[in-house]
Amino acid sequence: MVHRRNVLKGAGAISVAGMAGCLGGDDGEYTRPVEIDFDDWPPEEYGDSLHAWNWYGEWNEWGAENFAEEYDLSSYETEVYATPSDWFTNIQANPDNHGIDHVGLSTEWIHRVNQEDALEPIPVDELPNVDVADQYMDLHREHFGSDDGVGGVYAVPHAIVLGPVVVYNTNEIQDPPESIDILWDEEYADEISMMAHLSGFLCEAGALYTGQDPNDPDDFEEIREVLEQQRDLVFNYADEHETQMQLLMSGDASLGTHTDGRAFRAMYNHGADVDWFIPEEGTVVGPNEVAIPTGGPNPITSTMYTDYLFTDEGMEKLVETTVYRPPMENEAFTDGEFGDTIRDKWDDEWEKEGDAEDFIDDLVITEDELERSYDAWPRSDDVIERYDEIWTEITTG
Repeated sequence: MVHRRNVLKGAGAISVAGMAGCLGGDDGEYTRPVEIDFDDWPPEEYGDSLHAWNWYGEWNEWGAENFAEEYDLSSYETEVYATPSDWFTNIQANPDNHGIDHVGLSTEWIHRVNQEDALEPIPVDELPNVDVADQYMDLHREHFGSDDGVGGVYAVPHAIVLGPVVVYNTNEIQDPPESIDILWDEEYADEISMMAHLSGFLCEAGALYTGQDPNDPDDFEEIREVLEQQRDLVFNYADEHETQMQLLMSGDASLGTHTDGRAFRAMYNHGADVDWFIPEEGTVVGPNEVAIPTGGPNPITSTMYTDYLFTDEGMEKLVETTVYRPPMENEAFTDGEFGDTIRDKWDDEWEKEGDAEDFIDDLVITEDELERSYDAWPRSDDVIERYDEIWTEITTG
């Protein structure tokens, strides 16, 4: 079914297909890439349903519900997943009839899904509300840009995540040395829980501990050996975010690895006795993104939804519901309107724990922290394969 905006219902409405020359998707004839007449935004014709998967479940639910109401969709559906393989399996099994319009993913998964030509290029420069800081978008354009028709990028960063970082329970550990060495300290035997939902996340810790570039290590055997040595100290390899956060909040795990965003959730959503640090050896700076799968039933609606998530309200809701870092410059938090919004809404409207200024300090990534950290990409297929092998051996050994 094709939805036409109510305001254009009538004899005077002009065919969008006529203006755009070719209307891709949402009309029963799927054309790639999606072509939209951006001189008249938002589009006049679009599919009237939306099916969106994202691991930022509450944010996605808010977005889909309010987007559906604003654009008078007949239905919407959201799904929360633990790993992108959950939706990717569906797409692989039914490439032309998977029914998924919109997904969330991490950088490595853009590469994995793109290898099967399963993501649409998003014309990000044409979307009026998408405003991602150059320091994050430039890397994306370099590695995940497209010259296919409308151009754009194969996914849009909506949150900037640091990890692995060290997260610890402050009742169990006070003033830890800010080195990743603490994760190999025998003093904490059977008190360490390592986040291992992705092979890269676990092996990056081994690479940092051995002084190697996580994206291009030169000694995989050394990484394997130190993770094997650490295994005697580790009581849990967590395969999903919430369990790891709960272990650290409860003190069942004195310390471990996680993302900074999950540390924020523990500290500012739950008021838990948890703190975190970027190891002096560095960490990995990796966006979480939204993307449009090929073969989805409503690619124009999905493009509109992408833009909707980046409205001012969408970015505020991202912080309110997830406490993750939007893809903005530091100044937006410290001296900009977004920082003022955080301060204004922190206590009474958002009902967060702790001090808004402490949270803003946590959002800021300093020059020193950036210099000792690594971008999440590029990473070769060989590195991905070797990390998969090591991860399997360590977590099942």
